[in-house]
Amino acid sequence: MHSTALAIDEFGQRLSDYEEWRTNLTVAIESYQKWYDSQSQLDHDTGQDLRLLELIEELRSDTLTIAIVGEFSRGKTELINAIFFSDYHKRLLPSTPGRTTMCPTEIQYEERVEPCIRLLPIESRKSSLSIAELKKTPIHWTSLPLNLNSAEEMSETLQEIVRSKEVSRREAEQLGLLKLFEGEDDSSSTVEIPNWRHAVINYPHQLLKRGLVVLDTPGLNALGAEPELTLGMLPQAHAILFVLAADTGVTKTDMDVWKNHVRVATHGNADSCIAALNKVDTLWDELQSEAETDGFIQRQVEETRRLLGVDRNMVFPVSAQKGLIGKIRNDNNLVTKSGLPILESRLSDDIVVSKQKFIREKIVGEIGAVVSASHGIVTNRLDNLITEYKEISHLSGKSTTVIEDMTGKLRAQKDIYEQEVQSFQVTRRMLSG
Repeated sequence: MHSTALAIDEFGQRLSDYEEWRTNLTVAIESYQKWYDSQSQLDHDTGQDLRLLELIEELRSDTLTIAIVGEFSRGKTELINAIFFSDYHKRLLPSTPGRTTMCPTEIQYEERVEPCIRLLPIESRKSSLSIAELKKTPIHWTSLPLNLNSAEEMSETLQEIVRSKEVSRREAEQLGLLKLFEGEDDSSSTVEIPNWRHAVINYPHQLLKRGLVVLDTPGLNALGAEPELTLGMLPQAHAILFVLAADTGVTKTDMDVWKNHVRVATHGNADSCIAALNKVDTLWDELQSEAETDGFIQRQVEETRRLLGVDRNMVFPVSAQKGLIGKIRNDNNLVTKSGLPILESRLSDDIVVSKQKFIREKIVGEIGAVVSASHGIVTNRLDNLITEYKEISHLSGKSTTVIEDMTGKLRAQKDIYEQEVQSFQVTRRMLSG
């Protein structure tokens, strides 16, 4: 049986282990890069020198991203509240029935930035600049500080994420948002659109401090209105949590999100996705036995697995709301019943393992051949030195002083190369896991 604390600790420990692995790998590559620069005998490629430095910088600033994806009203934001913000004993991120998160929201932590929420005005859609490009220019963003000492003030500030406004249909069309309202009443001259295009929350949570980033996405129509999400941000996520509702099962719009966004972002690799069948508490029925309720839930899980085409162990029945309440009340029984600890544990397994595999394959692919070639050169030099050393050791009739001097120099060179070979062996072990 998992407790919430154990699940969070497990996630944190796995992130710590990964961070240590990444740090050791960075040190190994730095050592190799310095040695590579010092070897005048090697054929130096300026591009390779630069790539080594870029890899080192990428490893230092590395993050792990979980994207939360699903249609409106599936409880995506409530899952985030339950996993990351329950320590405030309050629902911090806006999570109410109906349309809530109208703009994509990244939750992360940058030590050099004060706790805050940065908001990109919806009008930026008129610009040709992408969200990634706009992130580099703070002047385009509105920044609001987060008071970590007051859950009420934080909650009030974070309500800004769901703020909306009335604009003319023409203005909505110019912003490329009119299609969000297809099928709705078109007799009105105005429509309600989100105030913000994108939000970034900088929050010092223990998991976020270790490099975790959570991307909370809007529903189907809003996803379609922001192609950069599907084509840019989602493919860069290391794990995707696809959220459905247990009471409705997999609906047509759920399948649209799955096929047109999740499968596109993962290039059809369903194994990189975890499905959360949320709101199982709506199926809890005091007039039924626990076995009958569990049986119905398992049938929903099986149907979800079949429709999505994923393995059974990739679908998790949960209740984000009851899990959050249980955490706030320190009710371990309710937390366990909510299914959250098992989901959290699986997330910690998948995201760290997949990220570590990605980093290893990337580094091996980009510099593995160069490291192996360098290792071969050093090994050959060492073999030649050993041969010379043996030849000199067997010389006779020569000046003892000259032989001792040559032997000493060769022995020193031999020791140096032996150390370099050992260093390469360490680097190769790091790259091979």
